[in-house]
Amino acid sequence: MAYFISDRQALASDRERSAYTPFVPEVRGCKRTEEMIDKGHPLYTALCSISTLESTSNEMVVYPVVPDGCISMFFYTRDKLNYAKLCGVTDSIRKFIVYPGDQILIFRFMPGHCESFVKCDGCELTNKAVDIQEVIRNGQRLTEIAKREISIEWKALLMSRVLRMETNERDTDYLIRFCTEAILKNNGNIQVAELAKKSGFSQRYLGKIFERYIGIPPKTYAEIIRLQRSLRMIFDPENKSSLLEIAMDNGYFDHAHMNRAYNRYLNCSSGALRRSGFSIIDYNKVESLI
Repeated sequence: MAYFISDRQALASDRERSAYTPFVPEVRGCKRTEEMIDKGHPLYTALCSISTLESTSNEMVVYPVVPDGCISMFFYTRDKLNYAKLCGVTDSIRKFIVYPGDQILIFRFMPGHCESFVKCDGCELTNKAVDIQEVIRNGQRLTEIAKREISIEWKALLMSRVLRMETNERDTDYLIRFCTEAILKNNGNIQVAELAKKSGFSQRYLGKIFERYIGIPPKTYAEIIRLQRSLRMIFDPENKSSLLEIAMDNGYFDHAHMNRAYNRYLNCSSGALRRSGFSIIDYNKVESLI
């Protein structure tokens, strides 16, 4: 079935799941577990991942939130109170404080796949975490499902029913998915001018809908996807490539060009990250997401 965006362009709804897997750092004092959902699950094409994050330390731990172009739902209980947050796209590293005893359930959505059930524009969520009840109708039901003593897969299934009820897709949703998928398939190495040509819309129009619904410009989004791929290569123990080789393989002009991106988005150089991991970052200079 084709969805017509304009009289010039028809974009098909892509039902295949993107191969994009955001890089998530491992942090001492936290145990992260990825939960799998099978093909055919109602949220299979919409989710990058479902994961749980559990404190294994007697002290609070700073957990880095790396820019990945995704919007995420966080569910956790602290001091006998239940919290449910919708976290928007970030354009620089943020931090999340994990306290002893914390158990956090995280749903990370594919870029461009959750705008249809969020009541506000993406730009209102950029670098922020807001109560789910404020931005998703029947958000309280999602919180209640997250509290239930059932498997993660069943929680995802029940939540999908709530989210489907709240879905109100706009014509621009298909254009956004077309553009984000093109950026993902090219690992961020695509110019906005080429994206405009492929979609049949002007660069200015694409910039407006990206900032409104994704929360960041398409150029920034592409840079984040490129950064993500380079991070996966840097932290892959099987990858013996030099930083220059990684930079060139990801479309940077040279190592210095990649370092400028790292300093902008992560507040440190690629070399420092490779040597010391995310513990090298001065988190006193990093803003909290939640």
